[in-house]
Amino acid sequence: MSFENNLIKLRKQKGWSQDELAENLDLSRQAISKWENGTSKPDIDNIKRISKVFDVGIDELLSNDITDNHALSLDFDSNKKKKKSDKGILLVKCIIFALVIIYVISVIYKLVALLIIVNGVEKYQNLSNYHYIITTYNENGLSQKEECWFKDGELKINNVIYNEENPEEVESVLDFNKQEGYINSSNNNYYTVNMVEYNKIHSTYKSGGQLCDTFPAILRKNSLTINLISCLYFNELSIQLFSNGIIIKTDDYSVNLNKKTLLPESIYYNRDLSLIIYNYVIN
Repeated sequence: MSFENNLIKLRKQKGWSQDELAENLDLSRQAISKWENGTSKPDIDNIKRISKVFDVGIDELLSNDITDNHALSLDFDSNKKKKKSDKGILLVKCIIFALVIIYVISVIYKLVALLIIVNGVEKYQNLSNYHYIITTYNENGLSQKEECWFKDGELKINNVIYNEENPEEVESVLDFNKQEGYINSSNNNYYTVNMVEYNKIHSTYKSGGQLCDTFPAILRKNSLTINLISCLYFNELSIQLFSNGIIIKTDDYSVNLNKKTLLPESIYYNRDLSLIIYNYVIN
């Protein structure tokens, strides 16, 4: 069988037109037509390109018969490679889809858990009787201690700051019933709280406001939107449930909650290695 007949047979078994073969060889359709008509012959470079396109030897292409089985095997190999490629693409798509689903489930879980925690903590916003102690430790040991009593509208806070020389103690007393109070410190600074200062500074402290103000920012209602955005877009928040508590972690700190009361028990700051311990008595 001549070269032109082999070329026609191979092209048709591929299902190609003369234009498609010309496109694969980066030639004109007229050149393919002349080869198949026998009016011209391809040069050695084009012979090599034709041999590579159809995956046949040059000798076989020029002189021998191209069997149907050989051409069909070429198509089979081509289809087999295409199917493998399609399977690979499908596998990658499935993996990406699975990762997206896992991410969405993780975000929804954290959003729901955070809403439950924040709404649970919010119930302490309107307490009329409580006592708490907050101690802060740094790398040098005890650095601050805050003790607070709130009962029937009267608030008393005792704050001690430990430094290298002498501890500084500040006592704040507010009577929300009489709308009066004073602040007294160990360095003999004493002044009363007038109505303007009272309304401006301490209005959020009554009815449990002081207690909630000591909670980590991530637990306060006014920070919920920021936490949700952080959780949704940046995935910077993790919530872990244990038998004896709940741990909320961010890049900056870890908050340990009591599983029953949802009150914070401790918070550890990564950046300055400080540890804050909470102790509550609530009636």
